[in-house]
Parts: sequence; C-alpha cells; structure tokens
Amino acid sequence: MVSVSQSTDGSGLLSAFVAIAVAFIAYYAYQLVASGRPTVPLPPGPRPLPLVGNLLGFPSFHPWETFSKWGETYGGIIHVSVLGQSIIVLNDARYAIDMLDRKGALYSDRPTLVMCGELIGWDEGPALSQFGDRWAEYRRFFSQFMGTKAKVEAFSHTLHEETNAFLKHLLAEPRKWVEHTQRFAGGFVLQLTYGYRASDPGGKELVKLVDDAMEGFSEATVQNAFLVDVIPVLRYVPEWFPGAAWKRKARMYHDYLQKMLRAPFELVKQQMHTPFKAAGVARPSFTQSHLEGQSLAAEQERIIQWTAAGIYSGGADTVSILVYLFIHSCIESFFLGITRHTDQQRRAQAELDAVLGFDCLPTLADRERLPYCEALYLEIMRCYTFGPLGLPHVVREDDVHDGYFIPKGSIIIPNNWQFFNNPKTYPQPKTFAPERFMGKEKQYDPRKYLFGYGRRTCPGIHLADASMWLLCMSVLALFDVEPPVEDGTPVVPPARFLDGAISHPEAFKCVIKPRSAGAEALVRGLSGNL
Repeated sequence: MVSVSQSTDGSGLLSAFVAIAVAFIAYYAYQLVASGRPTVPLPPGPRPLPLVGNLLGFPSFHPWETFSKWGETYGGIIHVSVLGQSIIVLNDARYAIDMLDRKGALYSDRPTLVMCGELIGWDEGPALSQFGDRWAEYRRFFSQFMGTKAKVEAFSHTLHEETNAFLKHLLAEPRKWVEHTQRFAGGFVLQLTYGYRASDPGGKELVKLVDDAMEGFSEATVQNAFLVDVIPVLRYVPEWFPGAAWKRKARMYHDYLQKMLRAPFELVKQQMHTPFKAAGVARPSFTQSHLEGQSLAAEQERIIQWTAAGIYSGGADTVSILVYLFIHSCIESFFLGITRHTDQQRRAQAELDAVLGFDCLPTLADRERLPYCEALYLEIMRCYTFGPLGLPHVVREDDVHDGYFIPKGSIIIPNNWQFFNNPKTYPQPKTFAPERFMGKEKQYDPRKYLFGYGRRTCPGIHLADASMWLLCMSVLALFDVEPPVEDGTPVVPPARFLDGAISHPEAFKCVIKPRSAGAEALVRGLSGNL
C-alpha cells in the first residue's frame, strides 16, 4: 500500500498543484480539438471567457432563476460552455418536448457526474446509467412492477394503510408533520419494495438509511455544485489535500449508499428462510418475488438490489421525479400552498363535503368527482414546484435543431421553473389560480414536465401521483391547515425553497387541527400502524 506523506516544506502541495494544472490544460485542449467547428450556429448565450468559458458566471444556487434571466436576453434555448463542455438550457417547453420527447432515442443519455456517479457510486444504478442494455433491464423491472394504472389499484390497500398511519401521526403530533411526511414517503415504498413496514422493528432505521443516501444524491446532482464535476481530474486529489473536504463527503455518501443497497435486501433474504418464512414474517414484495425459488449470480442479485433501491429511493430514472423524494417534497409543498392560500383550501374542503359528506375520507375512486380539489393539487405543483429543473440529459450524436447546432455530448437541462412561469403557457403565472386547470380550456398539466421526458420518463408516475393525491386530499378532508397568528394577525409563511435537484420548501410554521370533533373521532378510529 502506498502512503502519501505530507511534506512540511510544502513541496508536496506544490507538486500536486502543478500536476492538476497540467492535467487541466491538457483536458481543455483535448475538448477544443475534439469539438471541432459547427457549420451552423450554436444557440445564443452569454459570451464565454477564454479557457474557462462561462464557468465564472454559471450559477450554483437556484440556477433555474439565473437560467430564466438569461432567457430574457437569449430566448428559449441557450448555449453556455464550461471548460469546453457544452450545456444547453431549455427555457421554452416546446424545445423540451421536441428534443427530449420526440427525439428521445438521441437525447436519452445521462451526463457523467463525477461526484455523484463515480465517487459516490450512483452511476451503477438506473438513475445515472447510460442508455443501453443494463438500463433497459432496470426499466423492464420497474415497468412490470409499477408502470401501469392497474398496478396502482393492486397497491391501493398498502397506500390506504400508510395514509391512515400518517393521519393518526398528524393528529397525535401535528408540529412534527414534516417528520410524518418523511415516514409516509419511506414507509409506503418500503412495504412495496421489501415487504417491511416503517412501524416494524428496525423500520425507522431503514427509512433513515434512505434519507442519508438520498441527501447525498440530491446534493451531488446540483449542476456544478462540486468543482470535480467541472474539472474531472480533481477526482485524483487525496482527502488530506487542502480544500478537499468534498472528497471526504463523497466517501461518507458512498458508505450510506452501499448500506441502503444491502441492508434491506439482506433482510428480505433472511426472512425468506425458515423459520422466518414459516412464521409468516416474509411478506410479498418486489424483492421477495424476484428471489423466490431463484438461484441468482452475483450480477443478477446486484441488478435486483439496484432496482429495489431505485423503487424505494426513487432512483428510477430522473431525480426531479424520484419516488421517495418526490412524494416527500410534493406533500411539503402542498402544506405550504394550503397554508398560504386558505380561501382556496376552504373551497376544496367545501367540494369534499358536498361530494363525500362531512367527516369522510376520499378514495382514489373519488378523484374524477373532485375537479376543484384536482385543480388545487395541480396549481400547487405549478406554483410551488419541487422539481425546478429536470435531471440533465445528454445528446448521443451531433444534432441540428431549429437551426441550431447541438454538439454531441452536450448536457441538456430543462428549466421546469421557467416553463411554469411562462405567461404564454400559464397566463398571469404569479397568480395562484387553481381554476386554470378546470373547464374546457384547461392549461397544460404540470405533471407532463415534473415526471421527466422521453425515454427517461418516470415509470412510477401513476403510483407516485396516486399516493400524493390521496394523502393531500385526506388531509384536506379532515384537517384545517392555517398560518400561525401573532398579535391577532396571521403570519403567512414566505414561499422560499432550498437548493437541490428536488427542492424542498424552507422550514415554515403552520397550525394543524381537526376540522371537527367528528373528523378527530374518525382519525382515532382508523386502522394503521403507528
């Protein structure tokens, strides 16, 4: 084993700096030579600087806002260059649909994310795997398990059970509603994937494994959040090097990911053997169904591990629609939306009362009978979007689109936030108006953007949507959610969101209480494991 000594005279640091500088210059020179010169123009964009391109002006915080400002000058499709890497930002949904949906075979690759993929390890799984045979195998597993509306009906008992548990937790400890949301998101998919309940012994620990791993996934997929994604040669920097705290963070998140992959998988294998199986401990699940009666090679087990982890953590195909994080973030955004817009909350509750009766819980079968509730749900998705950017795609070959040259290997970033704030698509976009999704002239469904594009569209779209809708409508039916009151005045929380591939609202205060004594009694009488 080779050890690296840290010289007291600084010569070791100097040598490392020189090596990095030389490698960087060589890498950039290669990019210049390899890229060639297009015969048609690149999309417009901010003027790049020599060598570094647009690196110094590329946003690392709320990039969707900067991209939108660029769009005011350069239009719906923008080209920037970061150290020779072409990045195409799509500010007009028309480009996203035409390029990513209609040319899906050309635009279905993923960028090489050094931090998230190579160092942490997500490049082995479906979220960041390249378009090919292994990706197709992952996709086949996902689609068979959760890819149709009929599958949602098969999971309805589990969904209602977890929704009931959430409502009971919410009644018991309303101030911990974010924690309950996290438990619901994890618990529902935990049952489907591994046959394990969050209320089972060790269930909370399994949910935490996913939280830890997904924290790293979300942080490491923010475009250019880590310099190693801009200068890949930095992957060789040792952990002791000054400023290399990110390298230690990568190792920590790598360990979290491996635990998330192995721990619940091994638990299912253990439960499938007697005496666990004889005692009925091993419940039906995705993992159990693929292990039952099978003698699998290590590679096959690894694919099942990753597919199961993908279902549970949401790593199916796109980070903006990760099943676990998406459900979690959507529900947080829903609470923020109804806290800020109590008039619309009351109107939705009035519809629930009129259609279902007082102190009654909705079911998935009631969805078509609740048009205003549906519109409120969609408007919160649009106005308080938790998927401001789609996960980047990569073009596999040179392309010419709408008269612009799109170089092979370009990273394509759809700016969902701008799509939702485009007055041509959504008139008066800053106005919260659920009515825009009602009547014959309904505006464009935001789920068309949030669940991904083309061949990378989330296969769990129906399951995630059903689980979010049922929980949100159940909360509306039985609880009032209001801003806190100080000195007689409601303190309406601001609509501020954190950074990340999935953008959660900043922590805010709200007051949650049962709508009536009957609603409280109904919640107390629900079945569900606390």
